[in-house]
Amino acid sequence: MKRTDIKRRPLSDTVLANLEPELKEYRELDGDDLYFRVKPDGKKAWLFRYKKADGKWSWLGIGTYPELSGKGARKKASEIILDISHGDNPIITKQERKRQELDHNNATFEVLAREWLETKVNTWVHDTMTRNKGALEKHIFPIFGKRLYTSIKPIEWMNHLKGIQQKQGIYEQVSRVRAMCRDIYDYAKVTGRIDYNLLEGIQKFLQQGKKENMAHVSEAELPTLIRAINNYPRLCCTKV
Repeated sequence: MKRTDIKRRPLSDTVLANLEPELKEYRELDGDDLYFRVKPDGKKAWLFRYKKADGKWSWLGIGTYPELSGKGARKKASEIILDISHGDNPIITKQERKRQELDHNNATFEVLAREWLETKVNTWVHDTMTRNKGALEKHIFPIFGKRLYTSIKPIEWMNHLKGIQQKQGIYEQVSRVRAMCRDIYDYAKVTGRIDYNLLEGIQKFLQQGKKENMAHVSEAELPTLIRAINNYPRLCCTKV
């Protein structure tokens, strides 16, 4: 698609995907100082045009396409416009947002849990590591893995663990998973990342597996059992 064929703005997803490169780099206005750049090699990216404190215009790259969609680019442009209206330097705020995003990614429960698992490498045998890591990957990471570990409420943990017990009936495994998650929070506590363990005491309110007595015979039945053993033909050399 040639840029001369563009009929409206903001640019549609079809236009963004099909704009053809030219001999020279060009930029197409999307709206509100947001531009879509197309290089001769076909690479595409989003740029924001803003005026610096000295009154000169400058360009700020905010992401490549298609990694950053039109909707995402417009959201970022709105954030930059708001920053500028507050007198902030858009370059500095962009760097700060990247830092916050990195901090967020490093503060998820899965990242914390895998860091804790590394502390067990020299104390767990291979089979134990495989079993425990697999339990976390199956029962915990799909639900809480991408969440900030400080944002998961105790009631969420209890409801999730109870749900596994009720649906799957795996009481012993849930107890083991709960203990690991508690230890993971303990690890966060002793490394100075949290002040208290969110799973402290939760085991008191989880259902315990039913205990069954081992099979046995009563005292009255014992003589009959002994006679049966003594009379069993394959045990001719054994008497009780």
